[in-house]
This record gives sequence, structure tokens and C-alpha cells, in this order.
Amino acid sequence: MSQEIKADYKQIMIFPPCVEDWVPANHPARFIREIVEAMNLEEIGFKKSEGEEGRPHYATEMLLEVWLYGYYSKIRSTRGLEKACMENLALIWLTGNNTPDHNTLWRFFRDNKKAIRKVFKQSVRVALDASLVGMVVHALDGTKIRAAASNRTALSKKALDAELKKLDEQIEELEAQVEAGHGKEGGQGWALPDELRDAAVLRDAVQAGLAALKNEGAGNISVDDPDARVMKTPEGNRFAYNAQAVADEASGLIVGIDVVNEENDWRQLTPMLERATDTLDGRVAQENLADAGYACGEQIAAARDAGYEIMLPMEAEKAEEFHVINFEHDVQRDVVVCPMGRTLEFEREKESRTGNCTLRIYRCRHGEYCERAAECTKDKQGRMVGIAPWHAHIRAQREKQRDKEKRRLRKRRGAIIEIVFAGIKENFGFRRFTVRGLESVKTQWSLVCTAFNLRKLYRTWISGNLKIALRAV
Repeated sequence: MSQEIKADYKQIMIFPPCVEDWVPANHPARFIREIVEAMNLEEIGFKKSEGEEGRPHYATEMLLEVWLYGYYSKIRSTRGLEKACMENLALIWLTGNNTPDHNTLWRFFRDNKKAIRKVFKQSVRVALDASLVGMVVHALDGTKIRAAASNRTALSKKALDAELKKLDEQIEELEAQVEAGHGKEGGQGWALPDELRDAAVLRDAVQAGLAALKNEGAGNISVDDPDARVMKTPEGNRFAYNAQAVADEASGLIVGIDVVNEENDWRQLTPMLERATDTLDGRVAQENLADAGYACGEQIAAARDAGYEIMLPMEAEKAEEFHVINFEHDVQRDVVVCPMGRTLEFEREKESRTGNCTLRIYRCRHGEYCERAAECTKDKQGRMVGIAPWHAHIRAQREKQRDKEKRRLRKRRGAIIEIVFAGIKENFGFRRFTVRGLESVKTQWSLVCTAFNLRKLYRTWISGNLKIALRAV
């Protein structure tokens, strides 16, 4: 008969337990410790752990290991990490049976934001050294992730204007009282009353909020997180951030990251490609895939001028025959050639409607001789065409995608990058930032993406095909 196994709480061990034996040889905690020990933390920018007085302090590498393993294991709050350091055997092993509290962990995050963001690059360098990054096809996209802010605390321009008017009246009244009190015996002298100082500080904050709304064209600002913006999310219009990522097709690793508070991707194409290039030590993928949200002419031109090969759907692909994109700009002759082969002469320059460039205006004078003039324009003076500085780049992008193989390649974008966001939101359960302020949000996003990469690299590590030797920065 089989006997049941019971816990023997009075059992005495002949030899004391060794911390090193508490986790298996192939445990993720060992992998993370190996990664951190291979980093030159001081060169990366982590503040050196020092303490001349008081109780002993925790080492930088140990606190970084706690944060990385926490995100790897979906433990992201400081209190959750504090509790896990006392209950989670892997974290007990990583800390050597020490128990840093939530305040210590938070101060480490607060004081090392830039350095923590550089750890992401270190995770990619491990993959580069092991030749895991393909450098053939990269895909980029953005996803909206809710901010640690509530819509109920939002202030609109109308509300801020009303609050500013109320504060101006309050300050004016307080100033009058101070002025009247100066001439009386027992007055407060030249010291400002606390009420006046507080009102003046609040007025400055309201004015700053109004300035932010005006500069960024935002309709609302959050009291909880002034850097967050209202964006369209699956839960509706919420305060959120636009988290950006570039993924490598061969390895599935994230190779470029950023967070912006612009609700669209219109101006993010070149900046994100540059971030990926920086992370990859100057290397550039053969093709970079993006969706229509990045189809900004100015950004396409900047990317091409910087030497990036890009593929993204163009609105002009479905353009009618006499759409401006079908007019060829002959720079040498300074004319525009229409689809019928007739030339449009230069007329003048004017600023674009968006104000981001100067258009060169060309006009057709062949209307009375052209059998298709009625299809081309209703302007009695003849067809007018405005040529932007990036006109040729858009035409080249359109021509590039006439190739069936290129169009087939472009369709792989979703399978490369969307699966990354699905993994972060579904597997990691990361759907909302828990920190406030753009810099803190960037740091948290880097931790999430680093943990995502470490999970993929861990599989290669346990197979014995990944050797870690960083140190040099």
C-alpha cells in the first residue's frame, strides 16, 4: 500500500542548506543573474551603491535583478516585489535571502531611469552577439496603453479658463487686503500671507496647463498625469500613451522602443528606425515594414534620405488617374509632366496647409487642346498641381510596391509586430502603465520590452546555444 507524504516540521538537516542549491541549473533566475553580472552597470549609468553611514545598503546589481525578474514574472508593483522577495523562492535566491522593501525598490527605479532604459539595449546586444537578430525584415507599429490617470480628473480648456479667472479674482482680493494691512499697526510687514502664496502657485500651474493644451492642440489635460493625452483605446477614449516598438522577423525580438504622447504614428517613422539602428549598433535591416499610420510624406523622405528601405501602404496606391501622385516632377527642366504627357509650367510657391513645407505650384496651359481636360480639372485657368519636397519619394515608394513580391512582403508586417503587442498585453497582462510622467512611462515600457526579450533569449540559453559576455558598453 502506498503511504502518504506529510510535512515533517521537526526534521533536522545534517548539513545546512546552501542558497546556491535552491533553484535548478536551468531556472530563469539564473539566466537573469548571468545577464546582469555580464553588464558593466557603472558604465551603463547606474548610480554607484555607496553608504558611509547608517545600515548596510543593497547592491545595485541585486536590485536590478529583482526588477528584471519581477517583470519577467509579471510582478510589477514595488509592494508586490517586496512580498515576493519574502515568498518567491527564485527571488529569495536572487537576493541571497535579503528582503529589500518597497521604498528601496522605488528609489532604485526613481534614481536610475535612464540607466534602466539602457538595459533594453543590453538585451538586444546579447542576441546580436549570438547572431540571433536577422537584420533582413523589421516591422514597426504603435499601440495605445492606458495611463495611470482617470478621465474623471480631466480638465478642459473651458474649466481651466474658469479656474484661472477665479484665481485672478482671489489673488486681486488678497493683494488688496495685504496692501491695506501694511499701513496698519500690527500689520504683517512685507511677508506674503500663505493664502496668497498658495493661490499664486496654483495660478502658475493652471497657466502651465493652458499653455500645454495650446501648444499640443489637446482638448483635455489630466491632473493625475499631465503628460498623458486622451487617445482612442479598446475601452473608449481614455488618457493613454502611444507605445512604439520595432521587431525583428527572424528572432521575434524587440529591437527598438519608445513612448510618445502623440495619439497617431504620423511623425514616428524615422525616429523609430533611428532608435532601432542605435540599439543595433548602427546596423540597418534590409526592409522595414510599417502600416498606413506612418505614411507621412515628410517622414518617408527623411527615412529614404537616411538610407532606410521602407515598405508601407500608400493612399496614392488607389489614386485616380489624374491624382497628383501620377504627375511626374522633372527637376532638371523644372516642369511637371501630366499622365497625358503634357507639361505644367512653374507658377509660384506657397506654404502647405499644414505649414510643414513649401509647395511649388505648377499650372497647365494646354486645357483647350487636351481631350481629357474635363476629367482632370474644373478650374477654367487650367489644372494646378502643388509639388511637395517629398513628391519623388512618394512616387518611388508607390512604384516599389508594384512588385508582387514586395506587396507580399508588406503583408508579413502584422505577423511580426502585432504578435509582440499581443504577447505583452495578453501573456504579460500589461494593459496600463502604473507610473506617471513621460520619463517614468518610457522606463516602464523599456522594462516590459526587456522582459519580453529575456523570455525569448532564455529559451536559447537553456538549449546551450547562447553565451553571454557583455561588459564593454
